[in-house]
Amino acid sequence: MSLNIRVIAPDGLIWDTTADEVVLPSLTGQLGVLTGHAPLITALEIGILRIKVDSSWTPIIVLGGFAVVKNDGIIVLISGVEEIKKKDYDQAKKILAEATKALDLAKTTKEKIEASQDIKIASSRLQAFQFLDS
Repeated sequence: MSLNIRVIAPDGLIWDTTADEVVLPSLTGQLGVLTGHAPLITALEIGILRIKVDSSWTPIIVLGGFAVVKNDGIIVLISGVEEIKKKDYDQAKKILAEATKALDLAKTTKEKIEASQDIKIASSRLQAFQFLDS
């Protein structure tokens, strides 16, 4: 058996496939989903959604949202998405350094929140590279 997964962003359907396993970036940590998983609804954090098909993992950066798991199906509604490309690794490191500096320099609460969000996104980008095929 396999899981049916649909990832939907505000601008349309991002992913619609069957998978062997899915790992969601829930607010309480990584949440692995296999066939036969109990029904649930969970909020998603900024992080890496991983989809395993035929022993290969595909990482997708999600910018928060919700996931519903029911009857070997997963519907993921996300606020935004980023695709990871191997050639962007050095750029991702640079963006993380800039976001960290911005947090250090932040004075207002708004600036601190925005910088913290940027750090979460940049960190997720770097972590996602370990799941790309060589």
